[in-house]
Amino acid sequence: MSESVVWTAPDMWSMHTRVVSAGTRLRVLVDRTTAIGRLPGWEGAAADAARSGVVGTAAELSTRADVLGRIADVLARAGDDRAALSRWDPADRTGALAELDRTVAEDLTRAGGDAPPESAPTRAVAVLDTANRARMAEDRERLVVAERDLSARLDDAAFGGAFSNVDAGLAETRQRLAAIDALIEVLARPERRLVHYEAGARRTLAAVSVGDLDGADRVAVVVPGAGTTVAGSIARHDGETAALVTEAGALSPGSVTAGVSWLGYEAPQWNTELVEPGRSVASTAPAAAGAPALVGVLEALGDRRHGGDVPEVTLVAHSYGTVVAAQAIEAGGPVDAVVVMGSPGWSDRAAAAAPGPVHVAEAAWDPVADLGRFGPDPSERPDTEALDTAGTVGHADYLEPGSVSARAVAEVVAGVPSPPAPRTMDLADVARFVLGVL
Repeated sequence: MSESVVWTAPDMWSMHTRVVSAGTRLRVLVDRTTAIGRLPGWEGAAADAARSGVVGTAAELSTRADVLGRIADVLARAGDDRAALSRWDPADRTGALAELDRTVAEDLTRAGGDAPPESAPTRAVAVLDTANRARMAEDRERLVVAERDLSARLDDAAFGGAFSNVDAGLAETRQRLAAIDALIEVLARPERRLVHYEAGARRTLAAVSVGDLDGADRVAVVVPGAGTTVAGSIARHDGETAALVTEAGALSPGSVTAGVSWLGYEAPQWNTELVEPGRSVASTAPAAAGAPALVGVLEALGDRRHGGDVPEVTLVAHSYGTVVAAQAIEAGGPVDAVVVMGSPGWSDRAAAAAPGPVHVAEAAWDPVADLGRFGPDPSERPDTEALDTAGTVGHADYLEPGSVSARAVAEVVAGVPSPPAPRTMDLADVARFVLGVL
């Protein structure tokens, strides 16, 4: 964590309270001074001069009250931003907290001037985005050099990488470069913010927001499933999230809707990880490792003490991502609605901790949704509500822009879900019921 950090969120909130109190007392003094300055019953030049002096004093006091009001606004927002940043980046790997301190100092200087600040106070997501992009650019420069060096070493080796790990190191370096390049491409799209960036143990982790995440009153946090990587998946997931935000916004006029494509955990892969107990898609271990970070994201979205109302957050999870979501909810991650798509099982504990009925999307011929590996099939639970998935087939396309299922999810995000769809049963459901083995 950066040693230059000056403020804490409680510091800012406490100071905000004191400044507001001082401003209120000053406003009372202005009113009393103005009343006294009327000087009823006294006429003449001396009276006019006295009244003018009192009016000038009242105006000066009012100006000072305005300054205190602007300072209070900066302090309130700064406390909210500090609290949110502490959730997004608990260890301050990005150095964003020190950057926030610098911008808060600048905002306070402007607020203490004779006129309101020319620009709105910096918000948490903007600071975080700037810090993450800078770190990503530094990593890319380092990786380009490493790729060049490893390629040269591999070319010079008589037997290639047969007797060293150079080839494996080169493959990982290129994979991480591919992840960064994919992020750069996505971040060039309008209204994108890099709210999380991390070099994970095996793969790069990231989260990209779309829309005004700081000012949103409705937010969809989308958690993908097994096989997901930043390099191979962020472009598609970002596009789906953006379409979801657009549709949800249209369904909720007057609301500010934003979304987050959260690839912030090392999703299990369909490779040799299948037989690694700590990384296999058949294990809860990857979900257990990723859930705390997801809880932090959900808490960050709710850390608005003075800056505005807390947004309505919908957690939208797909496939193995629903296992991560379940563990995050069990751990107390604050959400207002939950959508699970193609879920391989929804635990009783998650069902008990979820805010109301969980919305379930299960498409025809989705084999994963019928596994029940991590709990009962959510489509068969009495405490869930089915979403319409007409026209969607298989496991991968629940959020395909323009689909019936994507619109049903958007309705939940917008706070206007349709009545539950009729529950259906396909061949896999029948087989599990009859054989009791699926």
